[in-house]
Amino acid sequence: MQLSWDLIRSFQAVADTGSLSAAARKLGLTQPTVGRHIDLIEDQLNMSLFLRGRDGMRLTDKGADLLASAAEMASTATAFERRAAGLEDDIAGPVRISANEIFGVMILPGILTGLLDAHPGLAVELVVDNSPANLTRRDADIALRLFRPTQNDLIARKIADLPLGLYAHRDHIATHGAPESLQDLRHHRFIGFDRDTSLIDAARTMGLSLTPADFAFRCDNILAHIAAIRAGLGIGVTHRGLAARWPELLQVLPEAPLPSLPLWLACHADIRHNKRIRLTMEALAERLATPYAGPI
Repeated sequence: MQLSWDLIRSFQAVADTGSLSAAARKLGLTQPTVGRHIDLIEDQLNMSLFLRGRDGMRLTDKGADLLASAAEMASTATAFERRAAGLEDDIAGPVRISANEIFGVMILPGILTGLLDAHPGLAVELVVDNSPANLTRRDADIALRLFRPTQNDLIARKIADLPLGLYAHRDHIATHGAPESLQDLRHHRFIGFDRDTSLIDAARTMGLSLTPADFAFRCDNILAHIAAIRAGLGIGVTHRGLAARWPELLQVLPEAPLPSLPLWLACHADIRHNKRIRLTMEALAERLATPYAGPI
């Protein structure tokens, strides 16, 4: 015969409190449920454990003999729960993070160093891709996105607005001069994308009509843009916070109305209570509020 722990727990609660109603309140159950548990355990043991009276429930001699064993089981169950909580506090296991090239290569490694130092059991799987991960399909547990997530089944948190600027190496400016207006960019070596149309689309909102032919250097890799700007190849767009770390770069057309990029953190709603994912989300949110402060 194998007794359910729920039955034994109800038996102990009734023995401790002296009534079905008080035991139900202690366990967070209904009184009929506790009463049914007592009936079931007595039926399975084929013995009476309580004397029922107007003044409540009193243990029989056989019930009193079993109470110590029930208390011992309860103590073991409590120890099990504490041990499980302690294991969760260890924060062990994988967390899969999706980020674009700039964050995945230049910013996140410095942030993740402190996180993994604090939680050695944690393992980070980093997906570096400019295409957004599908969190519904579990392509990642946490995603950094530069647009507001709209899916209803995601938990999203805006972290910061990231201002952009036009930059060139000071030697490039010394040799080729600086543009005097957005329209003047066509007459300078301008760095842009190949198949990606996002820069052309953004320029259009600022009143500047561009085609791929207006870019003297075209590449769909954002890190290549940064490398090209720093090498003096031409004028390109990058994060102001990044450019501030490189004294060889000069901002051109600082009044140009370039849009800022909104930085969001997102995870699927049904995993937000996972402790290691929640801790990673909080650590990322704290550090990404000032994303350019760490080593780059």
